[in-house]
Amino acid sequence: MGAHEEICSRVLEAITPKPEERRKVMSLAESVIQRLKSLLEAEGIKAEVRLEGSLAKDTWLSGEADVDIFVRFRPDVPKEFFKTRFLKLARKATEGYRQVERYAEHPYLECLADGVRVNVVPCYDVKPGKWLSATDRTPYHTDFIKANLPDRLKGDVRLLKKFMKGIGAYGAEIRVGGFSGYLCELLVLYYGGFLEVLKGALRWRKGALIDLAGHYKGREEEAREFFRHHLIVVDPVDPYRNVAAPVRLEKMCLFMAAAREFLLRPSEMFFFPSKPGPLAPEELRDVLRSRETSLLAIYMRVKGMVPDVLWGQVFRTLRALRGTLGRMGFEVLRTAGWSDEQEHCVLLLELASSRLPLVVRKIGPPVWVEEHIERFLRKNMADPGLVSGPYVEGDRWVVLVKRKWPDAKEFLAKHLSEEGGRQIGIAPLLAKCVEEGFQVLEGEELAKLCGKLKGFSEFLRNFLIGRPTWLVGRSGKAG
Repeated sequence: MGAHEEICSRVLEAITPKPEERRKVMSLAESVIQRLKSLLEAEGIKAEVRLEGSLAKDTWLSGEADVDIFVRFRPDVPKEFFKTRFLKLARKATEGYRQVERYAEHPYLECLADGVRVNVVPCYDVKPGKWLSATDRTPYHTDFIKANLPDRLKGDVRLLKKFMKGIGAYGAEIRVGGFSGYLCELLVLYYGGFLEVLKGALRWRKGALIDLAGHYKGREEEAREFFRHHLIVVDPVDPYRNVAAPVRLEKMCLFMAAAREFLLRPSEMFFFPSKPGPLAPEELRDVLRSRETSLLAIYMRVKGMVPDVLWGQVFRTLRALRGTLGRMGFEVLRTAGWSDEQEHCVLLLELASSRLPLVVRKIGPPVWVEEHIERFLRKNMADPGLVSGPYVEGDRWVVLVKRKWPDAKEFLAKHLSEEGGRQIGIAPLLAKCVEEGFQVLEGEELAKLCGKLKGFSEFLRNFLIGRPTWLVGRSGKAG
C-alpha cells in the first residue's frame, strides 16, 4: 500500500459513521418522518415524505450528519401553502427541538436535535423537466445516486467531501462558491474513485465538460456554448442544469492546486487542517508593521439578512470598492468579507498604502488633438486644486493638481455617510445597513473587532497569512 492509500485508509476510518452513530441518526430521522406522516394524514393532506441527501445515499461524514426530510406535494398546491400550513406542520413534527425558519426559493424549517441538524423541506412531486421549484430535483438526485453509486465508492465520496471541506472548497452556497455534495458524488461516479478524481481534475481547463448521462454526446461544443461555465457537469436528471454552476473559478482552481499537492506530497492535513488561534493585539501590530501595507475594515450590522443574499451583496460590494479605490489611485492588493451570518459583517481591504502623495500628475491630450484640448484646459485651469500648469511636456498638455482624497480611510468614511455609500459601489441592501451605522477602522484599530466579534480574529489571522495550511509541507514553516 502506497502513502496515498495509507493516508486515505486512516482518514476513511475516522470519517465513516460507526454503527451506534448510524442507529442514533437514522432513529431521529425515522421519528420525524413518522410524525410528519401522521400529521399530514390527520389533516387529510396527500404528500410523500422522503429522506433525502447524503444520509439517504449513505455518503455522510461521521459527526456531520444532516437529516434532510422532503415533503413532496401535488403540483396544484399553491406556494403560499408552504409559508403557512406546511411550516406549522413542520414545527409540530419537530416540537422540542430548536427551530429556525430558513428561506431559499421558498421557506423550510431547520431544527437542531441532539446536535444533529434536521431540515424539513417542501417540494413538488413532478416529472423531470416539469420543475416548479429548485428542490423538486432533489428526490431524483437521490434516486440516481442510490441506483448508480456502488457501495465500494461510498468511501471515496466521503474522502472527496472531507478533502473539499479541508481545503475550503465544499459547499454550493454563495459564501463558499464551491462543490456540493451531489457534485462530489457525480465526480466520484464519473472518474471511479477519490484519487482518480484528483488526477482527473489536473486535466481540467476552462470549459471542462462532464456528461455522465450522455445528454450531449456528440454535441459537446453545443453544451459548452449553452452553459458557458468554466466547469460543466451536466445533471443526469436535467440536461439543462449544470451541477457545477455555483463553483467559482477560484474554487475550481483551488481544488486543482490542492489535488496536485496531495498527489505529490500526501498528508492528512488536507483533510484535517490546523485551525488558527485568535490573533492577539500585539501580534496584529507586529504583523502590520512588518508588511508595511494598509489594512482597512468597514464594519456594519446585518441582522436578519438571508445568508445567500448577504454574501451576494458582500461580493458585489467588494468588487465595486476595488474598482472605485483603483480609479482614485489606490492599489488594492486583496479584499475579503467576513460575517457571522446573524448580525455582524466586515469588509476587509488591504492596500499597498492608504495614503497617496497630495499632488498628482495628470497627462492631457497631444497638442494637435483639437477636440480634447479645450475641455482639458478649461477643466484643469478652473480646478481649485491646481498646483502647476497647464504646460506642454513633449507633445502633451500636463498639469499638477492636488488630490481631493489622498487618504483612503477618510474617503470611505465620507462617502459611506452619504446614502450608505451607494455612489461608491456599496450594494443596495448593505447600503441600508450602513445608513443605520458603520465604522471604518485601519491597522491596529482592527483589534477592537477581534475582541468584539467571535470568529473574526481567526479569520483575520488566516487572511494575513494568506497561505493554505496544506502548503506547509513545502517550506516547513507554519507562517
